[in-house]
Amino acid sequence: MLDMKPAQSKRRIILGITGGIAAYKAAELARLLIKQGIVVQVAMTEAATHFITPATLQALTGAPVLLDQWQDDKGMSHIHSSRVADAIVIAPATADFIAKLALGLADDLLSTLCLARDCPLLLAPAMNR
Repeated sequence: MLDMKPAQSKRRIILGITGGIAAYKAAELARLLIKQGIVVQVAMTEAATHFITPATLQALTGAPVLLDQWQDDKGMSHIHSSRVADAIVIAPATADFIAKLALGLADDLLSTLCLARDCPLLLAPAMNR
């Protein structure tokens, strides 16, 4: 989870990755954000793990990847993480995930993070025409 040190002025982004072939590009996006001095916390859908591994993203960001809302012992990681983020960026955002958000469905950690947020949400759609 993102560190809650208020004295730090670094920007904090949750990078959400959904299950499309463009998921492999998220590693480069994470690297570029970190190069800009941004703290990156990755959250992935289960489908995304079929395209890029959490281990790759953890190695790049230095933080455990959020995969399941029940990872912590209280099931509240979606609340904590979304409240300390300056923005949530979903890249790639599949059509399925965008539809879930439009309907207010929260059946995984990433969709729950998006619905519980107090920060801007940016979607980078990635799909065929």
